[in-house]
Amino acid sequence: MILHLVAQADWDAKPSDQPYLPDAYAKDGFIHCTQGDALMLQVANRFYKDTAGEFLVLEIDESKVKAEIKWEAPSSPSTPPAVAGANAMPPEAQAEFGVVAAKDSPQPQVALFPHIYGPLNRDAIIAIRRMARAADGAFTGYAPAAPKGINLKKPSELADELVDATGDFSDALARYKDRLEAHMDDLDKNIKDRLG
Repeated sequence: MILHLVAQADWDAKPSDQPYLPDAYAKDGFIHCTQGDALMLQVANRFYKDTAGEFLVLEIDESKVKAEIKWEAPSSPSTPPAVAGANAMPPEAQAEFGVVAAKDSPQPQVALFPHIYGPLNRDAIIAIRRMARAADGAFTGYAPAAPKGINLKKPSELADELVDATGDFSDALARYKDRLEAHMDDLDKNIKDRLG
């Protein structure tokens, strides 16, 4: 599983019936991802601590991603979680990413990151988690899991569904009323016929 961080406002602005493509794709040519919660927290705090708003993490099953995924070093030496020794690197990076430099190398070790080279098909997104933040904006982990069946749809989509459901209910109620009136008319006619 790989992870992608996105501001909820940006996620909500994307059409839910189309593959996901963040705005940064036009500049970078790929969708930035990572793997492992500890490294995701480092990335979120390095780049988005001072950005207000809610953030979501998309959990992606890489075996379902239709676009090419490449595991690469960050594009700029200033962007990685780079450390002087492997022991300081988050366990996810050591166990799951691999590193750019050998352990005995004097060069800093850099985690490799999964980059998705193309739109992300939505059926590869297996879960969406909300990031938890401290008062100073620091990302601290994930918000408690929402009850099963939580809906992260846009408010406009929910409103459309409510209007459709209300219309369907009104139609069903009108059909029931018509059947009930017809049944009452039949009963009334039968009673009048018997009474003569």
